[in-house]
Amino acid sequence: MAEKRGRGRPKGSLNKKTLETLDTSSNGIKEEDIGVDANGSPVVESLGKTQETVLKGPVEEKPKWTPKKLPRNPSVVEILALAEETKGKQAKVDILKEYVDRADVKYAMKAAFDERVQFTLPEGLPDNIVIGDPDTPAGAMDMAPERFIRIYKRMQYWVKGGNANNTSKAAKQEEIFLNTLRSLEKSEAEFLLAIKDKTMPFKSITKEIGELAGFDLTPK
Repeated sequence: MAEKRGRGRPKGSLNKKTLETLDTSSNGIKEEDIGVDANGSPVVESLGKTQETVLKGPVEEKPKWTPKKLPRNPSVVEILALAEETKGKQAKVDILKEYVDRADVKYAMKAAFDERVQFTLPEGLPDNIVIGDPDTPAGAMDMAPERFIRIYKRMQYWVKGGNANNTSKAAKQEEIFLNTLRSLEKSEAEFLLAIKDKTMPFKSITKEIGELAGFDLTPK
């Protein structure tokens, strides 16, 4: 009687379909490196980095973050907003370095961070004043919005030691300030109001970052 041939594959070995899936001929994995776990699923031991990469397939890379481009003559708000949204301290410093010699940016940084700059104006804003709205009553400016870059020198009228001491009355200083707020574009008006109260509205822009960028913000 002829010997009966056994059917099937030895226990623990892999079937042809599994071996084809692993593609041992192209990824460098030898058949003897492949075993099975308790459930009979294939397990490859002692894989190198290249083999693991081949088995896992390509990894989808996250798109790199790139900062938006500024207009040709950006406002101080646009500059600081770009630095605010830029990731990393050094990247923020590098952006501000580009504008360290621009007078309006210097004035703004000093107003916000330099203890030598103290405003004589009351904190906050009167209740009946709305900024950045051309329909604001009580002296609203009926014209195109003004720009901070053209009015920053007026700050000399609102700080101690500046021309504020030469103006006749504190009320006059406040009138000039409020008229300036009314004339500015809304985002710049809000910015001026914030730095008048020694506050930087862009929270990640700190005094340290300003000084690393080259701004003189601390008494020597």
